[in-house]
Amino acid sequence: MNEFTTPKRPHGPGVTVAVLVGSLVLGGLAGAGSAFLGDQPGPAGVALTAAMISAAMAAGLAAAVWWWRGIDEAAREAHKWAWWWGGTGGMAVGAVLLLTLMMRAQDVPVPSGFGSRAADIFVSGMMSILLFQLAGYTLAWAGWWLKHR
Repeated sequence: MNEFTTPKRPHGPGVTVAVLVGSLVLGGLAGAGSAFLGDQPGPAGVALTAAMISAAMAAGLAAAVWWWRGIDEAAREAHKWAWWWGGTGGMAVGAVLLLTLMMRAQDVPVPSGFGSRAADIFVSGMMSILLFQLAGYTLAWAGWWLKHR
């Protein structure tokens, strides 16, 4: 390993909390900025919204890389294991739900909370899959740590 991948002293819980709070603030600023700038009509509004969200995502990715380089090997392994098994498991659960709804659409009405427009239903489906993946990731991460303690 080189000096860029192995930290001299791993980040503590305070750094993790700071990255999480910073991410929330960044997401809030991006949302507010894209809502404000996104009111512009036509292609300019779309471009400004995409630029604002892209800038926030780039900053979030930079923070994630910095955080990743500062955690120890055990934490890295826990996150990699949880990402693979938890994310895959969550995606599988979401896919079962998606395929069941597709095959039995006439028997299962779409809940009104999912929206009535195609874009609303698409966003609701994407968020559902992400929530299943997050739940799977969290369970797999906790299981990894319990197994290796």
